[in-house]
Amino acid sequence: MSVQNTVTYKDVLIPKELMGLISYMAGVEEYREELRTLGGQWDLLSILGKISGTGTDMTGTREGFRHLTCELLSQLGLELLDKTVREIGAKAQVAVDILIRNLFERTADIGFLATDDDVREYILKAEELRKMPAGDEEQINRTRIREDMTARIQERFAEYVSKYSVYFNIVLLDTEGNLIVQLDKNNKVTKSADPLIKEALTTKDEFVEVFRYSDILPAHEKSLIYAYRVTDGANLRYLGVLCLCFKFQDEMKEIFRKLKTGDEWSVISILDSEGKVIASSDPYQLPIGAPVEMVSGESYGIVKFAGRKYIAKTCPTKGYQGFFGLGWYGHVMMPIEHAFSSSNGRRESIDRRIMEAVMSDPRLFSEELRSIPIQADKIQGELERTVWNGNVKGNDPRSKILLWSVSDAGARTKSVFEKSIGNLHETVVDSILGNVWFWAALAADIMDRNLYERANDCRWWALTSAFRRILSATPSPNSEDRAKIASILSYINGLYTVYSNLFVYDGTGKITAVSNQADEYLVGTVLTKEWARQTLALKDSQKYTVSPFSVTELYSNRHTYIYGAAILAPENGRKTVGGIGIVFDSEPQFRGMLNDSLPRDEKGRIPDGCFGVFADRQRMVISSTDPELKPGDIIYTDKELFSLPAGEGTSKIVEYNGYYYAVGAHTSSGYREYKTEDGYVNDVIGLVFMPLAKISDTAGVKVRRRDMNIQVSSDKTGMDCLEAATFFIGTKWLGIDVKHVVEAIDPDGLTHVPGNRRFVKGRIIYQDVPLLVVDIRSLLEMPEKEMDSETQIVILTTGKDRFGLVVDALGEIPEVPNSRVDRSEHILENSKYTDCIVKPDPKSGQKEMLLVLKPDGIIAALRDML
Repeated sequence: MSVQNTVTYKDVLIPKELMGLISYMAGVEEYREELRTLGGQWDLLSILGKISGTGTDMTGTREGFRHLTCELLSQLGLELLDKTVREIGAKAQVAVDILIRNLFERTADIGFLATDDDVREYILKAEELRKMPAGDEEQINRTRIREDMTARIQERFAEYVSKYSVYFNIVLLDTEGNLIVQLDKNNKVTKSADPLIKEALTTKDEFVEVFRYSDILPAHEKSLIYAYRVTDGANLRYLGVLCLCFKFQDEMKEIFRKLKTGDEWSVISILDSEGKVIASSDPYQLPIGAPVEMVSGESYGIVKFAGRKYIAKTCPTKGYQGFFGLGWYGHVMMPIEHAFSSSNGRRESIDRRIMEAVMSDPRLFSEELRSIPIQADKIQGELERTVWNGNVKGNDPRSKILLWSVSDAGARTKSVFEKSIGNLHETVVDSILGNVWFWAALAADIMDRNLYERANDCRWWALTSAFRRILSATPSPNSEDRAKIASILSYINGLYTVYSNLFVYDGTGKITAVSNQADEYLVGTVLTKEWARQTLALKDSQKYTVSPFSVTELYSNRHTYIYGAAILAPENGRKTVGGIGIVFDSEPQFRGMLNDSLPRDEKGRIPDGCFGVFADRQRMVISSTDPELKPGDIIYTDKELFSLPAGEGTSKIVEYNGYYYAVGAHTSSGYREYKTEDGYVNDVIGLVFMPLAKISDTAGVKVRRRDMNIQVSSDKTGMDCLEAATFFIGTKWLGIDVKHVVEAIDPDGLTHVPGNRRFVKGRIIYQDVPLLVVDIRSLLEMPEKEMDSETQIVILTTGKDRFGLVVDALGEIPEVPNSRVDRSEHILENSKYTDCIVKPDPKSGQKEMLLVLKPDGIIAALRDML
């Protein structure tokens, strides 16, 4: 941590970016206060050490812990800040991007409906009526014909809105802005002077999009309108302007509902290009029309609004297939006093084995954070060794009390580091579990929204007048009629590029025409699948069918869905004369949905190893961003993820392909009436896999440390006693008579001895003399273990020989009366290596016996093995 980028906060150096924020981080403040209290104890112990004359100088240790305190609190603060920024940034981005996805579909709608034959013919016939000769009888006939025509076109508009329920009105105006007809009979507008009309008539683009007040509609709020000109069939004359009026606020309520959880404090909004609120998840806290300070160039910002501070993030849309709308932004503001509280409850109890793997894996946490426990271990190891050696060499009881007080203070300080970092790891993993659930729910929602449009498209295109007229006129259309159907299909497919092919078939199931010339070979093919028979059995223009997700020759023998609707005779709306099938281009489209549903870093990159999946309840893959998982494959992971009720989700940690993954799963629930009111049932599970850590091939060896809650105090009462220097090897508590102990040293400098001799660890230079270092795990029938930061080497002497003994941790050095020492051979595990057993003090409540080793027995065993 560079000094020039730091500031002092309550005697702690922290990064400048945390100033003004860290005081709102309750957990960090709690640890800061706990470490401050321990700091006071260190100062007192340092003074006592100097006064006691024991030579115990704690200054270096105190400074080491002080430095780590600054580093710890800084890293905790930075991780919490990063977590909050990522969460609000994700919601800001999703809010605007999911809206733009929806509006992209609208751009195709206006282009197709403006060329609708029925709309064009209505305008032309209305012109003819105006040219009829004057007279009372002619006027009556004209009025009656006009009313019949208007009723039919309004019925057609109603059919459209019943399918594309995102619109609340359709308005048709002439080139002068006079109302020709509209769907909403309660709208009293008869003429418009909106510049939109001229723009729609003259634009070189394929549509006009505006969001503002318009005299086309009641002026109580801004409206999102898509408009385009209606021309005669040859596009030589402009007949009028068609306007589609989108349910903007209604749509935003649904988006906000799915982005917000019940207990969070964030306010999500959409801003226009000038930074004014046009939609808000909480209009009382952030009103529509309010100007806000945008934060789009930085990772986050601290902004003031209505007398309150917020941490905020603004995201421009990433666009969808080249469409960026009107330059809107997603904006999220979180009250600063709630920004760093945990909003994700524990999804499951996290296994310690998993947490250890996560804590050691570099993918989630910075090197600075992961190094803190290592540094704390090193300081504490040196401290424990100093205290232990002081007790081995000293005889003054007061000095021993002071030394163990120092050791306890060190252990408590280290414990705070471990607890805080452990809690942070769990908080971050909890956050990831919440995030993958969020992204999985987003994937399911994007899919439902997209396929909602497919259900609409097939039903609306089935109402195309030319299809109905041609198929009802003859069971076998001639080549001219087939060419006309193909031309219309091709035009539609050019506007709606999510399909690989569209096809029309007659009442027998024989394909009459296709949109894609590459699929011409399909013309004449008779469809025999069940979904085709079901489609031809439909008698209602609101009904549709969907094929199973399976391999089909209509999609080059790949997996996809085919949406279908019946083509009904024009003179008899319940007589089926054929059907339309639309082949969803599932491979790129589903993959694109999943890609848009995956988390990204500040540079827009998907984290390494993260992938998304769509699957059905049988775990069959529909799509995946993992190239190893193909459509039709079975994904072998937790079955529970595939049994969630519609609209529900979960997250958990699973083992998959050698890694621990946080997996979010969410079952689709539909969008508007799609899958909710139309009778179609097709549960798809969106899954997002985020790697946490690699699964270790070797199980960890359990190691004990000195238990701060169990004191093995000296209880000498003038009688003969044994003073034992204790330590831990694995789970065993062992000791050696202090008369055989020289001191404990750091294992740095240990040189490994070649050969496969587990008993001999290597050699180390001690007081200029090379000593053999042994590891007695094999004698204790324990598995091998690699040395770590807490490993110590205890130098032992037998009188004539010195050697080093590898231990995992140092323990107490109690003085116990011989009355508790038992040297009976029948009670010793192996009298060759063991000197005695120390029975526990009945007053202490402790039940464990201490095994005291015999150094010369260890040397004898070593010689035997050599």
